[in-house]
Order: sequence, then structure tokens, then C-alpha cells
Amino acid sequence: MADSSIKNLIKLATGEYIALERLESVYKACNVVANICVHAVPAAKQPMAIVIPHEVHLRHALEKAGLDSSAGLGVLCTQENVQQLVLKEINAVGKKNGFKPMELLQAVVLTPDEWTPESGLVTAAQKIQRVSIAKAFREQINVRFLEIV
Repeated sequence: MADSSIKNLIKLATGEYIALERLESVYKACNVVANICVHAVPAAKQPMAIVIPHEVHLRHALEKAGLDSSAGLGVLCTQENVQQLVLKEINAVGKKNGFKPMELLQAVVLTPDEWTPESGLVTAAQKIQRVSIAKAFREQINVRFLEIV
């Protein structure tokens, strides 16, 4: 088995395996997502994701939900109600695609910053660098993980 496929399969606390790339390919279809990195640790019952929101679609979804969308994207990314809306939208795509409960996200970390080859978060071919993203967002991931455990 190639090294990248080992990192792609994660065994959850429930003992079941999930394929991170498969989840990402489906969740990317969510219109509020510009880019996504699904992250899971063996102690978790479900994965979480680091998401760059699609700004235009996010603002539209916020307005449709009757929420304020006037703040800058960086501010919106830190707001709990925005995070919950993005989580709900992404999980709706997962459910529509027949995902099992353990494949649905339990939390999201939103970031307004594009991932670039220069930042080391994606390759030149725009393939996400899972380990680098997990390191770059370690603090936010840990906060989210502590909130849900």
C-alpha cells in the first residue's frame, strides 16, 4: 500500500475506517466550499474539516438564513453561527450522497486564506497537503476537537 493511501485511511474511535479523499471529493461539491481538507484523529467518532469558504455563495447562504453577511470574510470565519451554517450545508451534501453518520463532519474550522503552493498547503497541481494543513491549523483543530469530545 502506498504511503499516501495509508494517510488517507483513518481508523476512528468506533473502529471503522474512513477514506479522507473520498469524503473531500464529495464535500467539495457543496457550494459554500471553495476548498476543503477533511481531518480525523483515531480518538474521534467523526471527522472534522478545515474549509476555505466560497465567499459569494457563503454570503448568499447567510442572507437566505436571515443572518448578517456584512462582515469581512475573516470575521465571518470566526463566527459560531457561520461555522454551524457551513457545517450544516456540507453535511447535507454528505447525506444526499448516502454517507454514514461516521462519515459526516462533526465540526469545521473556517479560514479566509487561500491555500497556495507558496504557503506549502497545496502542491503546484493544487493537491492539498494534508499534513501541512493539519500543522498550520493545529491550534484551531485542537480547540474544535476539545469542544466536541
